[in-house]
Amino acid sequence: MAKSENLTNQVYQHLKDKIINNEVFPNTYLDEKVICESLGVSRTPVREALARLEQDGLVVFIPRRGVMVSDLSLQTIIELIHIRKVMEPALLRPYFRLYDRDILQNFRERQEKALENEDIETFYKLDYEFHKYLYEGTKKRHIIKLLSYVCDQHQRIRSQDYYRQRRLTKGAKDHIQIIDALLSEKYDLAYQLLLSHTSDMEEYYHGLLMSDMAAYDI
Repeated sequence: MAKSENLTNQVYQHLKDKIINNEVFPNTYLDEKVICESLGVSRTPVREALARLEQDGLVVFIPRRGVMVSDLSLQTIIELIHIRKVMEPALLRPYFRLYDRDILQNFRERQEKALENEDIETFYKLDYEFHKYLYEGTKKRHIIKLLSYVCDQHQRIRSQDYYRQRRLTKGAKDHIQIIDALLSEKYDLAYQLLLSHTSDMEEYYHGLLMSDMAAYDI
């Protein structure tokens, strides 16, 4: 049983990484047989992994057609970012005191280095890792479950064409400010910075949606 569960976990993580990093695009159908052959596994762990991905909101099962990576239209992106803006700052605020100072400092140093080197790949990685640490650091099961969904979906957004280098650079600078506020134990400021960070993102994508609508005279 343990071996079977471990295999399912491996398939799940493999597929999840490809989906959230847009190596497999939204609305793409996933062929169980192809997945089995590429990973050298039977259908059981693949089906179990796909069922977990459905619970995560990363794939959908289409009757008589198969399994498809869930949609990520600009309207969906704006909806997800609005959810994050409402949930993340409010849920994390009571737990700011729990974060490890050494881990925060390490994030700060890596963010600064990425900025100096204009390292886009590291920006993507650190953006995901930092927000993941913020919710996992609460050590609250239900908060972790809720924000895990938001964080995974947002990683899909980061690797879209809409997510410009300018947005990544601004995000890295925001993270450094948030970290500095947490290290200084200025928790009210940290909350306001996190709220501003997510609000700016919502405005950015809303502007893109309005531009798209104007371009197509919607």
